[in-house]
Amino acid sequence: MTSSACYAPSPPINASDVDGMLQDSSQLHLEFQPQVNLWTGAIDSVEALARWRHPTIGNISPALFIPAVHRLRRQRELFERVVALAVCAARTLLDANVSVPIAINACADTLADPHSLAFLLEETSRQAVELSRLRVELTEESPVLDLPALNAALTELRRSGCEVALDDFGAGHANLSMLAGLTVDEVKLDRGLVWRMADSRVARESVRFVLSLGEQMGWRVVAEGVSSGAVLQMLRALGCRHGQGFLLGRPMPLQALMAQLGSRLASPFHPCRTIPTPALPALGCARPKVSPLRG
Repeated sequence: MTSSACYAPSPPINASDVDGMLQDSSQLHLEFQPQVNLWTGAIDSVEALARWRHPTIGNISPALFIPAVHRLRRQRELFERVVALAVCAARTLLDANVSVPIAINACADTLADPHSLAFLLEETSRQAVELSRLRVELTEESPVLDLPALNAALTELRRSGCEVALDDFGAGHANLSMLAGLTVDEVKLDRGLVWRMADSRVARESVRFVLSLGEQMGWRVVAEGVSSGAVLQMLRALGCRHGQGFLLGRPMPLQALMAQLGSRLASPFHPCRTIPTPALPALGCARPKVSPLRG
């Protein structure tokens, strides 16, 4: 996901730049993007997104610095910095009596490393935050090189109450083959697939298939990239119940998120509630069942 921040043109990112980001607490911070119930407008969870403000260059896009971190093999260090910040944010929400899980991104190599899981467990214990207050999103940047180690880590996370999601399904390495080898609680549809629904039957049928598979497997299916009312209408017509995107909420600082959580409780107006549901029979879809929702 990208934020509303303006990113300066950036020269090539080198190892000393990444060192500074990881070691200087003033450079790296988090923004939080809501994941929303498409039928009620309620915020189900938020995704923690790493943001880098370089002391001389300014804001550097994640599309530039995340690949640099991977190229320099500093993924685990970035993961640990994000975990520390996310757990601190979860503690703040907990102290404010706000029960909204925070999702943290990690690639397969990072999660398969036992040091990463140990750090997460230690940090949540240190700050007295239950693991159920977090979710871990497995990203698509790298292939699964050690499936047994990755599954062991995911099993331990889920056993401890932390849900696991497969991020950006339909892009990179996040495909059916990867999904078939993992045990997850949530599948997030890649925004490129969601955006193409309007003019691609393949994209529409792919989304429909994953929604059906998710219902059969007990997964929460989340559509990323919900950026217009037209996309929201199509997703609701297909029975999608969860989404994330600029229409539903842009990435924001923690204090802004807490203010938005309070305002949504007080106000009846929200895009999910004000955009009418299209006539479903014309699309050959059944209206989704009304049943208790997970998460």
